[in-house]
Amino acid sequence: MEYSEDLWDEMVLRVSKHFNVTADFDFMLFVIGIQELGTGMTKYTRDEKWDIINLGKCRLFANLGYLEQSGKDEDGWPCFTEVKSVKGLTPSFQNHILKKAMLEYFSEVLN
Repeated sequence: MEYSEDLWDEMVLRVSKHFNVTADFDFMLFVIGIQELGTGMTKYTRDEKWDIINLGKCRLFANLGYLEQSGKDEDGWPCFTEVKSVKGLTPSFQNHILKKAMLEYFSEVLN
């Protein structure tokens, strides 16, 4: 799927309507993380929320071929190993490819 700001704005609107919130980049990563964790929407601490957002990023980077899921830890959280370095990517490029990956992810989930 090609990325465009119009497609991104449309997807943010669809996710916002679906969850009855004003969705943004981090919220969408949070939703992906919860989906991957499989715990559903419950109360989370601030630190748990950041961990879930990070899990969403890891899932998307895995979909893009930068990471590979290598199992689960003792708490049942997915673990990932690096396949290609993410550290060399600029933050703006990371956001761009994550947005593109989110478009693909949510296109599959919401259709």
